[in-house]
Amino acid sequence: MTNPYISAGVAAAVAALVGFGAGYQVNNMTTSTKITELEAKVTELETKVAEAAKLEVPTDEEATAALQKTTFKGSSMRITECQKHPVIPGVICNGTVSDSSGWSMPKSLPFAKIDGAWAYAN
Repeated sequence: MTNPYISAGVAAAVAALVGFGAGYQVNNMTTSTKITELEAKVTELETKVAEAAKLEVPTDEEATAALQKTTFKGSSMRITECQKHPVIPGVICNGTVSDSSGWSMPKSLPFAKIDGAWAYAN
């Protein structure tokens, strides 16, 4: 005759192992799903950052043309660096402004693109 306590103990042990195994599998699937979702979010954010990092800046010729339409008539600009303007839409560029007499001076000047053309944004 079998002992009912032993049978109950074996049944409880088997049930515990099945429960632990099922819990582990569910946890593993949930974690895998979360990891996949997070990887997709990271990829999306990396794409957005790459798009935002693309800063459109004027060429030397475009900056010169924009300056010649203002009080800097007859001037030209050789750009060394541009960055996003902190206040207005557009960029602020560092470079050397020269005129036809040979005068030149380092300057930081703001530019904005209006209707496809760069304009001096003073």
